Amino acid sequence: MVVHPVEITRGDPFFVVVTGAEDIPTAEFGNEWLPLTSCGEGCFIAIGGSPLGTKAGKHPVKVSHGSLSISLAINVLAGEFERQELTLPKDKVTLSPEDEARADKEAERLRANWAIISPRMWEGDFIMPLEGGISTDFGVVRIMNKTKESIHSGLDIRGAFGTPVYAANAGRVVIDDDLFFGGNSVVIDHGVGIYTVYMHLQESKVLEGKMVSKGEVIGLVGSTGRSTGPHLHYTVKIAATNISPRALSKLPLKKAFAFGEDKGVDEGEDKVAREETEQ
Repeated sequence: MVVHPVEITRGDPFFVVVTGAEDIPTAEFGNEWLPLTSCGEGCFIAIGGSPLGTKAGKHPVKVSHGSLSISLAINVLAGEFERQELTLPKDKVTLSPEDEARADKEAERLRANWAIISPRMWEGDFIMPLEGGISTDFGVVRIMNKTKESIHSGLDIRGAFGTPVYAANAGRVVIDDDLFFGGNSVVIDHGVGIYTVYMHLQESKVLEGKMVSKGEVIGLVGSTGRSTGPHLHYTVKIAATNISPRALSKLPLKKAFAFGEDKGVDEGEDKVAREETEQ
């Protein structure tokens, strides 16, 4: 069993690899189930993430297979997240009953997708969908008009109007629609509980229900929905949890599959927890 990395910040992803299993085991992080997928003969991999609300300290990753159970710890660091105090017009903070009803309905639609665990469609490492400066980072705490507090669920990436936005990995488009907050938005299901969300697009270049390849143009940077200027709001969901998009793009998933071939992440590059047990 391998867990990588063994030290993360709240909101970061990790993977766990199990080898030598005759059939699929079960995996948990804390009390949350982690869906596993094949990474070769007798090899299974799960990608998990630490929610932003996770307490700092060591948290167990547990894998069970028949009567065998193995547990390794991940050390979760508190990290530092910026706090912003914003003064906005009242209508930008308090929605009308009609707008609130629409936003609630759309949020319910999104949540319904997060609950669906599809077969794996992603391949190798995830890429960033747009190269540009960061206007608002993941996990930033916003306090609006000294009363309403929200946590930024994704990453705001600057870009000029019409700049291509690329799929972070292969998957199926499950939402291609104009949303109240996100404007023209695309949601891709990559399988085993991983979703990516692309908002405020000038226009979409994909169709709901269609497959897309990693690096395929899925839309153009815009400023639709609740936006004050051209940028991409990019969100990553793993098992319905908001995860740092930049941290996911740095997770060496391509190398993780090498464990099925008795090759793994270079331990000189980062910390790896490994425990070998007879199956």
